[in-house]
Amino acid sequence: MIPRFDLFNEARQPFASARESAEYLKRARDRFSVQNLSYWFLGSSPQMPDRLTWLSTYDQEYMAVYMREYSPLNDPVFDVCFRRLLPLDWHEMRDADQQAQMIHQVAEQYGIGRHGISFPIRDPGFGDAMFSVNFECDDRQWDSLRHDLVNGFHLFAHFFHLRMKDVISRRPVTSEFDLSPREREVLAWAADGKTSWETAQLLGVSERAIRLYTENAMNKLRAKTKTQAVAIAVKNDIIH
Repeated sequence: MIPRFDLFNEARQPFASARESAEYLKRARDRFSVQNLSYWFLGSSPQMPDRLTWLSTYDQEYMAVYMREYSPLNDPVFDVCFRRLLPLDWHEMRDADQQAQMIHQVAEQYGIGRHGISFPIRDPGFGDAMFSVNFECDDRQWDSLRHDLVNGFHLFAHFFHLRMKDVISRRPVTSEFDLSPREREVLAWAADGKTSWETAQLLGVSERAIRLYTENAMNKLRAKTKTQAVAIAVKNDIIH
């Protein structure tokens, strides 16, 4: 059972920083005796987020793997979740979508529980968010536990989002990506039409180094191709 707590009193003050909100998420996980809690803010569009914030109690290595291999752009859970108003039970996606099944299999390798619920949070004029609760239990126990989790976390998820809005609004878009000067420079030359070999000659480094800088920039920008990375960088004034 989810413990009783004074939701409205706790939600009165917005978070002062991302660090404070991340620590609160960890305390909430322990307090509610669930395996993990996760909050995504996706900006104005789940397809191409202007801002992306991910706070989670997941294993940090898994989070890096997820962003490198999948990200919200290639995770069908986000697309399905934002087409509905009701919470999404993870088993619906795991049983119906091969990509979602693959992501779940990877997650379980990093100690993430088999079961979970994701709550879509629609905030017109600000952006979409998703709050997820992760739990480990026998499949036969899940049906009864799911009811308690939905009731216990539905309001909690929305109030957590309200407390995050000031933190998100204060963060410049470019700080979300944190590209190094060299990574920006490599993308700028790519935007100018230069190949990796030409960029290597211009910067006096190896072509292998250019490919590494490009790959790092793609990972930080959640892009699957160099062209997409350049487009995101231009859109967010990372390069001009």
